[in-house]
Amino acid sequence: MKEKDVQLRQEIYKSDAWKIIDWLEDEEVTKYLNENQNASRSIKQVMERVNMPILTHLFNQDGSFFVITTKKDEPVGFLRLVPKAKEAEIVIVIGEKEKWGQGLGSNAVFQGLKHAFFKWRTEKVIAKINFKNERSIRVFKKIGFKEEKELQVEMQYSMTINEFLKLAA
Repeated sequence: MKEKDVQLRQEIYKSDAWKIIDWLEDEEVTKYLNENQNASRSIKQVMERVNMPILTHLFNQDGSFFVITTKKDEPVGFLRLVPKAKEAEIVIVIGEKEKWGQGLGSNAVFQGLKHAFFKWRTEKVIAKINFKNERSIRVFKKIGFKEEKELQVEMQYSMTINEFLKLAA
């Protein structure tokens, strides 16, 4: 896996927030996302109230939030890691639709796994993916996530630290 294709940047600038708002308002981008439907409105309200160039602290309140960027620091999506007991849940969005299918999601998930396992020292990372979201299912299975349990409208996939270490070996 060519990790150099994408980077996870934890600094969130105002320009990133506007991009994220655009992505969250695009139904094609968010149709399988479990995020709050009012997320873009909430971000807009914060942008109106807060006059700061860096908004990192606002996006990292319930875990770690990263902007997925290309080598040229061009934002193409975001990745969130949310701690849950001894595991972490991963959420990923590639918001730039013309970048879909180029392997950016796989690379970003791999980077997110490194963060969860090596910085957070979590034992397992889970992803809850809508049954119809074939693109995400492909990404997570390609990396090595396994089906763990069937939920109402989604499948929960998981990967443990030991499974990840076998991949990296």
